[in-house]
Amino acid sequence: MIFFVADLFVEQYEGGAELTTEALCQSSLLPINKIIASTLTVSFMKDYKDSFWVFGNFSNLSEDCLLYAINELKYSVLEYDYKYCLYRSPGKHIAAEGNCTCHDSRRGKIVSMFMKRSVITWWMSEQQKEYYQSLYPFLDDSNNKVLSSVFSHETLDYIESLDTTNKNDKWVIINSQSWIKGVQDAVKYAEENNLEYELLWGLEHKEFLKKLAASRGLIFLPKAGDTCPRMVVEAKLLDCELVLNDNVQHKDEDWFGASKAEIVKYLMGRP
Repeated sequence: MIFFVADLFVEQYEGGAELTTEALCQSSLLPINKIIASTLTVSFMKDYKDSFWVFGNFSNLSEDCLLYAINELKYSVLEYDYKYCLYRSPGKHIAAEGNCTCHDSRRGKIVSMFMKRSVITWWMSEQQKEYYQSLYPFLDDSNNKVLSSVFSHETLDYIESLDTTNKNDKWVIINSQSWIKGVQDAVKYAEENNLEYELLWGLEHKEFLKKLAASRGLIFLPKAGDTCPRMVVEAKLLDCELVLNDNVQHKDEDWFGASKAEIVKYLMGRP
């Protein structure tokens, strides 16, 4: 049995992290059990301490559970953002308060040890991994690997099935209310460059992919580091033009700069 622990799964929210976790759950060769982080107890962990555990987003996991895992469990971590930070983003923290010293906080130190003691900590991008390692040099490459966003074979097959030969002239902007997604900056860019744009939010995942397939491009200008935004990968696979900034942390990695066929091959191997 493999226990997957996360704040949310796709049953609660179809976000990028949740879709990656789901792709990994689907690819498991062993039975799995999903546990919402806020409901997990040390008592339950003790009952299944001989199982393997995978921790996704764990912001709602109690400190007692983190400490028990560090000392007693065999596990891996999927780090989707920057959970040593109170804001889960040092850039957002700095924007809000002028500084971020979370790496020296009790929480930051526990999270860094949680990463250190995992069998492998899986990161979404090289930039993300290197940023953590600059703060915590003991997180060396021996058990720290870049995974990238993970797509199920079903999703990749669906993307490949969509027709991208009849695109309109619209640019997609994700109308997220999250500060980090930078929607106002994207709108400003579109308007300053006389680009026709469409704000999208709340679509079912396949409907969103259809929109990308029919659209000219994607404008995405996050305000701080976004580790490996899934929609950027989806847009590229659906032949969209991309307007991105340097906060899209995977954009200069070799696999993302390759041909579409090579990107698909890379992604097929991720699970």
